[in-house]
Amino acid sequence: MPNTFQQSGAGQLADAGGEGLSLLFRAGTRPGAQDIARVIESSQAAGALARVSHMPESDEGWLELLANGLTFDVRGLAPASPVPITAPGYTFGFEFEDATQGLFEAVELLPSGHIAAGGRLQPVLRTMMGLAADLGLHLPVTGVAWGPAQTLMEPRYFSRMVLGWLSGGTFPALGLTALVRGTDGSIASQGLAHFTGQEMQIEGRAGESPADTVKLAIRVVDHLVRQGRIAEPMRIGTGPGALLLEPSQVGKLVLVWRESL
Repeated sequence: MPNTFQQSGAGQLADAGGEGLSLLFRAGTRPGAQDIARVIESSQAAGALARVSHMPESDEGWLELLANGLTFDVRGLAPASPVPITAPGYTFGFEFEDATQGLFEAVELLPSGHIAAGGRLQPVLRTMMGLAADLGLHLPVTGVAWGPAQTLMEPRYFSRMVLGWLSGGTFPALGLTALVRGTDGSIASQGLAHFTGQEMQIEGRAGESPADTVKLAIRVVDHLVRQGRIAEPMRIGTGPGALLLEPSQVGKLVLVWRESL
């Protein structure tokens, strides 16, 4: 989908690929540290395991959260300047394409302290996504941007998908990754390597609808996130519907083939 995103005068466009999530707000509606603290305190009352572990002076524009024994910074809070905004290449969950038009300011949630170097570990990613989903439900967030996949998600869509995943459901492949269709009908992931160290590409099949190929790709992405990086060929399923997964000898890529009939 064409990018309809604009940065506000206070923000600057940044390259994708960071370790954090950006929560987007209409200009002038960014929360301050006390607003974040109130949301976290309310969530604690509801049973969420998170608390504010450090709050400097409000004009510094950040605070630290502790969740499940892991620390995360929230940066770009009012009245300080917003953080740089990543221009997304793919949007998910918006009812209309022009819903993403406008001027935005970003607040970033990212791993901090002793866990910063382990920002791609599953416990860290899951906790961070859960925190962002909670904040997205209680603040006037207009979008959630995820740099590794260059995606922008409607906030309720993001929260619903993430909370479902954290409850044991399917990984949000349409949002935390992007699935890009090639001219040959294949589907390649973008952003999966942030979770597994590898991207994947599944071959297309003559006569198969694009929607059905995407469904298979979602199934493979979910399997790989649960499995982790693979070093040897493996099979998903049995019979004519089985898929063969083979790590490429060139690059960090998993090639996915159909079982021959």
